[in-house]
Amino acid sequence: MIFKIKPQKNLTSLILNVAIIFSFAVSGAYAQVSSLKDHDVKNPVDISADRLEVKQKENIALFTGNVVVSQSDMSLVSDRITVFYEGDRKENSSSSISRLDASGNVVMTSPTETIRSTWGVYDFAEKIITLGGNVVLNNADGQIKSPRLQVNLITGQITMDGGRVEGGQNSERVSGQFTPPQN
Repeated sequence: MIFKIKPQKNLTSLILNVAIIFSFAVSGAYAQVSSLKDHDVKNPVDISADRLEVKQKENIALFTGNVVVSQSDMSLVSDRITVFYEGDRKENSSSSISRLDASGNVVMTSPTETIRSTWGVYDFAEKIITLGGNVVLNNADGQIKSPRLQVNLITGQITMDGGRVEGGQNSERVSGQFTPPQN
């Protein structure tokens, strides 16, 4: 993108033009779309763990100990995963996963990022993954930390939020460290 600056008659309009150009340059440089854009939540989900407990009447399965979940090119590792599923409980009938809740040392990886947190929720109906608690996102551009992160699996957009305390003031802020391009 090429920007042309015309001679300015006053300092205020010069500063305004420089600010506008800078905002376009920065927003383009750090715009990130996850490789999980258009991730198909209907693909098979593989889960392995040290232990499995099924609560059939509640449509819940609890996986504990070194839990690994993989779906296409995404993986989720955690100490514990609770799988919520829908479907008939009769024999020979299929059921489908509606949500995964992860807790303890959560690590989500995709081809373009690695995200660490203390908990996570994968909502299959909404096609959204939410991670929270000391979230650290690492990708080729750098590292960003926040209390909460959300990945939209349709658009690939990653949103990170700061924490809130009573009175609406931030207790934690989103912070990042980025690597400038090498010339």
